Amino acid sequence: MQSRTSDPKIASDLDTIAKAIGLIVLQWGQAEQSLDLLVAMLWQSFNGKSHAKRIPLMLDPKIKFLRACVETEPLLNSEATASKELLLRFEELSSVRHDLIHGAVASISPVDNAFVFAKLDVKDGFHHHREVRIAAAEYSQIIDRLVKLGHDASALNQRVFNVLKDHKTRIQ
Repeated sequence: MQSRTSDPKIASDLDTIAKAIGLIVLQWGQAEQSLDLLVAMLWQSFNGKSHAKRIPLMLDPKIKFLRACVETEPLLNSEATASKELLLRFEELSSVRHDLIHGAVASISPVDNAFVFAKLDVKDGFHHHREVRIAAAEYSQIIDRLVKLGHDASALNQRVFNVLKDHKTRIQ
């Protein structure tokens, strides 16, 4: 894929897809950083070390760790429903993000009003090609969902921090 072209239509399509994927990357980073802060807080202050030998770094272990903490920590009962829902949203959006970030653009210009990516998955020791199509209109919806995910993860962090602060105040 060339970064420059004299064809204005191709340049416009390339610019559109680059901006869309760039926004997805930026918004995912913001959302996952909020998840990282929650992991750190639970690891340090809510007996998180009893749920994992090491602080989780990858998304799936983070989600597993957070679920275990929320399910077993009585102080977090008030946040159980919100936490479970938030983690489900992380899982759903993770697969979309993964396909876009780890796939290759198969066509710079939309095909049937969708951008097409080629994704290679490894299964049973073999690479399998999979085509991923995302309608141009879906990008703004994905970005909106990611913005909300980041906002909600940050808000959950604040509420969990307040639970911790209130608990420490009560035991002093």
